[in-house]
Amino acid sequence: MAIIFNAAKTVLCKASSKGASLLRKDIGLDISKAAKDGLKIPQEAASFDAVRVGRNFNPDECYTDIFTFRNKSGEVIEQFIKEVNGNDIKTTKKWYEKLFPWEKDLDDFGEKVLSIPATKVRSYTRENGKISQITEDVFAVTETEKPIVTHSKKTIMPVYDDTYKRTNNESFLLEQRQNGKSARFIKNEYEVDRYANGSFNLNKSEVSSPELKEIAENSYLLPFVSNNNKFAYRMAQANIEDACFIAPPEIKLYKEKSQRLGYYSSSNEVNINLKNSRDLNAPRSTLTNTIGHEVGHAKWDEKCLQYDMYKNGLMDADEFFAMNSKSDISLIKRYQYAIDNYVPAKVNNVLYQNNFAEVTARKEGRKSVRKLSKLQENLDEAFPYQHGFQFNRPNGKEDDLADLITLMDSWTK
Repeated sequence: MAIIFNAAKTVLCKASSKGASLLRKDIGLDISKAAKDGLKIPQEAASFDAVRVGRNFNPDECYTDIFTFRNKSGEVIEQFIKEVNGNDIKTTKKWYEKLFPWEKDLDDFGEKVLSIPATKVRSYTRENGKISQITEDVFAVTETEKPIVTHSKKTIMPVYDDTYKRTNNESFLLEQRQNGKSARFIKNEYEVDRYANGSFNLNKSEVSSPELKEIAENSYLLPFVSNNNKFAYRMAQANIEDACFIAPPEIKLYKEKSQRLGYYSSSNEVNINLKNSRDLNAPRSTLTNTIGHEVGHAKWDEKCLQYDMYKNGLMDADEFFAMNSKSDISLIKRYQYAIDNYVPAKVNNVLYQNNFAEVTARKEGRKSVRKLSKLQENLDEAFPYQHGFQFNRPNGKEDDLADLITLMDSWTK
């Protein structure tokens, strides 16, 4: 059988036992020819490959097109895949990015280091026009005789039905493999509110060994799945989950050009100032500190309300002491007194800084930063050859000095 395809190009093909047949294979085509196939040319593309495979013994109605764009160095920078099955069309667009070599210290002095390059692959898949899956894979491979491969995968799958219109199913996988050794992995599956970028529930968690269970079920792990403003919202959700609220506060992200990083309002709202809703204005430790601080205000406000209800017979003692210890009562009284005698910073900064409510909230913020730092340490220990990009933005995107100051502050007070 012969198929005439794309201007007088003839490809002889033979169908396999599964009904697959190669109809086209062109390597290193001039980039100007991509427009003839109706393709959008990536900015850095210098050439492209084109492959068509027929399927199901019916290549006219069932086929897969694969277009691969390469830069001047021959590296893949983008790929477009179109699967046609009659009237059903599935398209996948992939972006490839070579990440900076990350170095791991092999001794205490940093004299011996291991270079770990990596590739990031982002992918969007649409089925009949609707987004069905978004993924981000990072593959890091050590340059050693027996390479160690670390793979992280973040997946978002929207749910399109009448009952859960606001739901995304998201998954997070981290695995490390080397020939001759058992693989280590964490795999979590979450249900997430699509519009709020948060409100997550951990539905399923799989680990390769029992000691990884605590890491995998850590509520602070989910913010690693997403970047940009989703980190702030999800870190707030993680703090709220840890605090075990009866009436959880509402999280609001806003933009304001001011020195104020956030605030807690009497209407039970935790407000976080991103200054730019499409990016992280502050490094993650600083954001985490602010979030922990404001959620801490909400937490102690609720404790004051619980104590007031307990004193007035509106809450049983068993219920109150299930959420509070006897030693908490003196702290609750001090916190309430501080709120009743609150002095804003613009009126008297010394009184503001020494106010017990602010002192308590700052402790909550530092505790949140320590938990995030400890999670990162545990991940580094469990998966020592992970590429830094898998959990951190590249240098220059965040204020590293501010991040370090926040981190040091959390461990010294």
